[in-house]
Amino acid sequence: MLIPNKLNVTYKTILPDSRRLSETKESNTVNTEILSYSVMKEIRADKTTVFNGENVRNTVTITNNSTAKLFGNFFTISQPNGASFVAGSVKINGTEHPSYNPLNGFYLPELCSNEAVVIEYVFKANKFSSVPATHFASLRYSVNDPSRGEVNFSENTDTVSFTIVNKALEATIRTFNYFDKRRYLEDYDCCCNDDCYC
Repeated sequence: MLIPNKLNVTYKTILPDSRRLSETKESNTVNTEILSYSVMKEIRADKTTVFNGENVRNTVTITNNSTAKLFGNFFTISQPNGASFVAGSVKINGTEHPSYNPLNGFYLPELCSNEAVVIEYVFKANKFSSVPATHFASLRYSVNDPSRGEVNFSENTDTVSFTIVNKALEATIRTFNYFDKRRYLEDYDCCCNDDCYC
């Protein structure tokens, strides 16, 4: 986000010959860029509910909408409760990076203005919890400021969450659905075997 700064000065004076003079002068425009609004960081999960043992693919998209080049880009994620990182699952812009671990962090390519990078990684649900598994990603980056030189920033994405359902509950849900279907078929005088269609 660019915020233009401009100064208008209006002054009045009385000249030695008693004439009154009023004048307005305008400064040059200086733009201030707020990088936290210009560097977009978006995180998404491909599922909102999983059973124990299932995988969730997470995607983080970082877009540089600023006028500055971002360099020294270091990416990390938080550890979600009830899930573990699947080793070898990291992709950056579609290219696999099997040795990368986002829990430890890794460097991303430089991002010029209007460039983006997409990071993908997988979590495996491994512990049922009544509280959704939540996590976020963090990005540390630097820019060259004309007056201050190298300036460092650290920002987080929003938070993404997924619910981990116990496998025992899965069996209960399937059993309920089976008996619910049979009761429906009986109520409407349909045949009650599994290959029956009304």
